[in-house]
Amino acid sequence: MKQITSKKNSTNQHGIKNHEIKDLFKKKIINSKDTFYFFGDFDELDDRISCKNEGNFNFKLKLLKEKIDKLDNVKIVVGLSRYNFFKLRKLAEFSLNLFEKKKELSWIKFNIFPLTKIVENFNNYIKEIRSQLPKYITLKLYDTDFEELLIKVQELALKNIDSEAELARLLGVICEHAFVGPRVMVIDPHHRCNTNCTHCWVHTPGVKHSKEFLDTSFPMDRFKNMIDDAAELKVETIILQGDGEPLLHPNSLDMLKYARDKGIDVRFFTNGILLTEKIAKEVVKIGVKEIYCSFPAGSAETYKTINPIQRPQTYHNVVKNLKRLMEIKRAAGAKDPRVIVTHVIHTQNHHELVKMAQDDVLEKVDAARFYLIRLDVMNKFLQLKPNEYDIIRKQIPIVEKTLKKGGVEFVDNIKFQLDNYNKKDGSWCSDVFKEKGCTIGYFFNLVPAKGDISFCCHLRTVGDLSKQSYKEIWNSKKYRKWRVDAKFMDKNQNSMFLNNQPLYDEHCTHCDNHQTILESYEKMKKYGLYKYYK
Repeated sequence: MKQITSKKNSTNQHGIKNHEIKDLFKKKIINSKDTFYFFGDFDELDDRISCKNEGNFNFKLKLLKEKIDKLDNVKIVVGLSRYNFFKLRKLAEFSLNLFEKKKELSWIKFNIFPLTKIVENFNNYIKEIRSQLPKYITLKLYDTDFEELLIKVQELALKNIDSEAELARLLGVICEHAFVGPRVMVIDPHHRCNTNCTHCWVHTPGVKHSKEFLDTSFPMDRFKNMIDDAAELKVETIILQGDGEPLLHPNSLDMLKYARDKGIDVRFFTNGILLTEKIAKEVVKIGVKEIYCSFPAGSAETYKTINPIQRPQTYHNVVKNLKRLMEIKRAAGAKDPRVIVTHVIHTQNHHELVKMAQDDVLEKVDAARFYLIRLDVMNKFLQLKPNEYDIIRKQIPIVEKTLKKGGVEFVDNIKFQLDNYNKKDGSWCSDVFKEKGCTIGYFFNLVPAKGDISFCCHLRTVGDLSKQSYKEIWNSKKYRKWRVDAKFMDKNQNSMFLNNQPLYDEHCTHCDNHQTILESYEKMKKYGLYKYYK
């Protein structure tokens, strides 16, 4: 491999010397048949960094052992990269073990936090590791952008440009390692609901579920253990959502309070039917950060069409509940919860976007989000007709104007969907993420009621809480592989999850996580990190 030449020494505005990291690797390494380069302690990582074909790692191990057995003068060079710098201690132990020099170096710690001192922390980490290595095991820098990347992240942290956890996630996307937990965990408390919205994938009319499915519920003790792990992993937000109405779960408020007490922002989805004055006062007291109310109609008649088991009067009740919640919040002088009304748009309500916006203003909610339906085999009959797409498009500017005049924020989900909408099949992502790569594995996961952790909104199982802790699942090698596969989705479309779901399928063209993925690209570009992405 070509040796990297050092850049000209300089000092930036924060006093970080640009030569600090590379100075640790001044010793020249001469390539020879007796020098073996390792970049990982397992095949996938080593092959990823060395850019060699699959199987090269195991071939090197075999050849190295033969030479050691012959007492040849063998040397190992551990190549440093953005993809392994955080686990050099393990690579050092791995290298020593190859020579049967078993040595435990767990006392050598490297923590990327605080990010404001990541360069200094890394320098100290490297020095400690080098002090424990014999002369025939050497560390060498083999990533021309690594120094620049580390300094850039430290500069961003010093400017306080975003939360440390979020910067760590962006660094994780680049380095293909989850330094912290997801920003958001969506938790499905149970499967029962008090309505049957036509656009729902679970309770749409005509679908019948067994009592066993309907009785599935997230146990409180499992929830607490998971939240304990989430807090340790710096998860920022949990959202109670999923296959039922969260407020029907007897422990829903206790769940919110437990997570809130652990320092995690808490939010929940509701259809608003049970959002009574009593509940409203309780969520304000708990300090719930946001409430998302799914309200897919602008009239009692349309509400009844979309919610067949509910009376038309329920529409008026939800309007009343939202108004009262906002009054209670203001009376308490509370900033939270931020109340966002979510309008799922399809053929049955495509004509009522402006009326929905007018209701949002009447209720004095904080924000409104309009969102095209994610089609499934269960709700395909709700696909928009070509002329209905045009009707929606014409209403959006009026909706924005109405909300702005009424002091309600317009949360823009729908413009991306409309810009990428396929009138033939109702999809609205096309191949955007297949081409750019999917980053959702660092920012989000879904936890269904039975405890099978999902990679994204569409069920792609990565672990089971009945067998492993949440932290063990999140930090597993399998999860890491799926994250890397998703980053290069165009080449790994058939990568399979534990429930035999492929990485890429038709659901990716209706991606519910599209806004989070798009935001990750935008942040990397804004912060000057996108050039390191792939």
